[in-house]
Amino acid sequence: MTTRVLDSDASLAAPRRIVPGLSWRGRIFNLLFGLAGRIFAPSQPPAVADFDFETARRRLHRTENLMTSAPAGMQVEPASGAPVAADWVVMPESQADRILVFVHSGSFIFGQSRLFQSLAARICKQAHAKALSVDYRLAPENPFPAAISDVAAAYEWLLAEGADPAQIQFVGDSAGGGIALGALLLLRERGVPMPAGLVLLAPWADMTLSGRSVLTNARKATLANNIEIMMVCRELYLQGHAPGDPLASPVFADLEGLPPALIQASTVDILLDDAVRIDEALRRAGIDSELSLYPPMPHGWQRLGTLLPESRRAIEEIGDFIARRYGDGADAGKRQAEALHV
Repeated sequence: MTTRVLDSDASLAAPRRIVPGLSWRGRIFNLLFGLAGRIFAPSQPPAVADFDFETARRRLHRTENLMTSAPAGMQVEPASGAPVAADWVVMPESQADRILVFVHSGSFIFGQSRLFQSLAARICKQAHAKALSVDYRLAPENPFPAAISDVAAAYEWLLAEGADPAQIQFVGDSAGGGIALGALLLLRERGVPMPAGLVLLAPWADMTLSGRSVLTNARKATLANNIEIMMVCRELYLQGHAPGDPLASPVFADLEGLPPALIQASTVDILLDDAVRIDEALRRAGIDSELSLYPPMPHGWQRLGTLLPESRRAIEEIGDFIARRYGDGADAGKRQAEALHV
């Protein structure tokens, strides 16, 4: 298995879309979410050996269930015949030949949930697509690169079933963004045709945690973006593997040959610098990349659905990008410009 490495001294000043304004609902939510983060954040960094990930999974899934408001018409059913665990997420607007490979978040140790399926469904509604939501194997039971291999296997299965790569796009959320990038690098090395597009939502793409925003945004981060918990999850995922491996940390990879991308991140996210560096690496490789920087919002704000204007705006932007990559987005750019006031 080989992955091309990017010269760490290379740089590129990439244009970025600054999404203006923060709604009053967003301000209130940030305040409440920040208070919750201070109350429930661990008083001291947990030790990897003492971290009870099974209890953490149960508690997180309970919380996610409370936060989830599934869109009307969402249908979820197992992907029969798939080589890995996966579900089809379908909306009434979905077209059968349009497929999104959806790679959920969860810091590599937390599994699929209805919260992520609901996010996939809202994107499907906007893009008139259906999603194959991959329930990849989790660490620590299945460390790196199991999750990457599962996503790659799911995509190869779609192609073997007759799906057109021009009608497939990847969506990766946070840790799922890093996994999606790793899977695409693995598929590229195998000579597999690339999908038509790639959407990354604040991707965790640097296991070395060397991005400047890890420090500059540390005090602005919330429970959903806690550096101590991230370090524990990283150790459970890598289990001694080199964090600088480009397959685990795509910020250090040559991204030549990957599909055009849309990247979204909040200006206060710990992973902001991961998003910026992936955007720059794509542009260095001659790939069209759109980076949208949103006003201060908690990590994963896109999952909040219709609760906030910022969430609706982000999902509309994702849907418009996907529609353009499918080739029927003639008016998408105009709608996007009107929505973002640019």
